[in-house]
Amino acid sequence: MKFSLTVKFLLLTGLLLTACLGISFYTIARHQEGLILEQAENEAKAIFRQIILTRKWVADHGGIFVERKPWLKSNTYLSQIGEEPEIMDVKGRILIKENPAFVTRELSRYAREKELYWFKITSLKLINPLNAPDEWERKALREFGVSSKKELTAFQTIEGQRYLRFISPLYIEESCLRCHAKQGYKIGDVRGAISITIPVEKIFTEIRENRKRMLIAAVLTISSLLIALYILINRITLSPIRKLKNAMKSFSEGETPSAGFIKTGDEIGELAKAFSQMAEKLTDYHNCLHDRIRSAVKELEGTNRKLIETNKLLNEAIKENLTLSQGHPMN
Repeated sequence: MKFSLTVKFLLLTGLLLTACLGISFYTIARHQEGLILEQAENEAKAIFRQIILTRKWVADHGGIFVERKPWLKSNTYLSQIGEEPEIMDVKGRILIKENPAFVTRELSRYAREKELYWFKITSLKLINPLNAPDEWERKALREFGVSSKKELTAFQTIEGQRYLRFISPLYIEESCLRCHAKQGYKIGDVRGAISITIPVEKIFTEIRENRKRMLIAAVLTISSLLIALYILINRITLSPIRKLKNAMKSFSEGETPSAGFIKTGDEIGELAKAFSQMAEKLTDYHNCLHDRIRSAVKELEGTNRKLIETNKLLNEAIKENLTLSQGHPMN
């Protein structure tokens, strides 16, 4: 299969543009994806710091008391460490004491109901079974216990949805010993960790949509460039070449092209000028040669006439000699 020069040029240009834009868009997409996921991770870290500040405030104030509501239950685990889970104020209202762990669970429940994120306190030495770690959290807690890592991050698929998992250890402080001294902890020990889970399916959906938009942009960009190149090539190169081709064809049929039949001011214009000069010289040479041939033909015709006359005279002379020979026979 034969392809024209234009088709070859456009195909090679299209392939080159596709490769360059593909590499560029892939690099940009990967970088953008990394930035988006890094933003989600930073959000998890910000949530963790806010939880730590909230827990510290509650611990520094010895817990907080809130009015008992139908949906609130007393923290029965406070009784195990010798604290009253409920008190009555001077107005006769029942107040429930909430320690840092209780406040953390309540905040997590509120956040999960709003479908924002959720978090929990977890530990390998449980007081409340509700804080039991899952497999990923258990591995993280074990690693925190034997290494100096301060956090772990992972992306997991749960029930068909992707989530960002973030976990960071909790260390025993002086305010924590009131509740956890009986478990053998001392200041600086890893008590447990706070695990944060953030839905990121919308983020990955947006990444996919962004890739589609970038692909469409790449196709439109390549198509526009190829169309523009075709128009430019046709105007700048192909049109003058067609004129030069027609001029050559006309010259082969005997028509001499004018000196400035292509005025592009570039290499094609110079080529056309050179062809025009060559055609003019060939025409002059052809005309000169034609005149020489015509002159030679005339000379040949004159010489031929002279030869004919000479031959005629010779024939007449021969006839006369024969006649004389016949009139005077030899004795």
